Amino acid sequence: MPKYVFTYFDGRGRGEPARMLFAVAGVPFEDRRISQEEWPALKPKTPSGSMPLLEVDGQTLTQSLVIFRHLARIFGLDGDNLLDKARVDEIVEYLVEIKTQGFKLLFPPKEEDALKKVKEDFSSTFQKSCTQIERIMACNKATDGWAVGKKMSAADVMMYEVFESSLMQDATLLDKFPKIKACRQKVQTCKKMEEYLGKRKQTPF
Repeated sequence: MPKYVFTYFDGRGRGEPARMLFAVAGVPFEDRRISQEEWPALKPKTPSGSMPLLEVDGQTLTQSLVIFRHLARIFGLDGDNLLDKARVDEIVEYLVEIKTQGFKLLFPPKEEDALKKVKEDFSSTFQKSCTQIERIMACNKATDGWAVGKKMSAADVMMYEVFESSLMQDATLLDKFPKIKACRQKVQTCKKMEEYLGKRKQTPF
């Protein structure tokens, strides 16, 4: 088995989806968490000056989505056929749109008008992306409750992670999107995910 070293800040952020893939796949990895104090010295030594980083037997990959999709392919969590693979990617793209807008709310601007715009953009993106995800999930002929096909995929894993912070603020956020809500509950009760969530370090974001 390859040796995996995953390097990211000591928080969820852009790194948590990959950690969750390792968890549900049951694949061991070194979870190298970097503090804010350590980062300035490490940054010049990284290939891109950014994190996360994934080392696979000493070979380094950059960019969070590249790493996420690479692991999904290795672990067989990227869809069982070509159409399913496209559907998984499609859902992930919509989820990334939500996550990107959500990051802006974590560090909001102080100006009232700018803050209002950030909140409006998040609300608009959230509604649009969730509506599209519900539409795609409705195309799934399987009755198992997963986003794509008959088993868990990277789309389900990302779907669980993306809404974590938002649901901490508003538990009713997904009430208008029953397929997403049910899928997240299914992911959460997966034994390996349940074990991971029970032991992972709690961080603000």
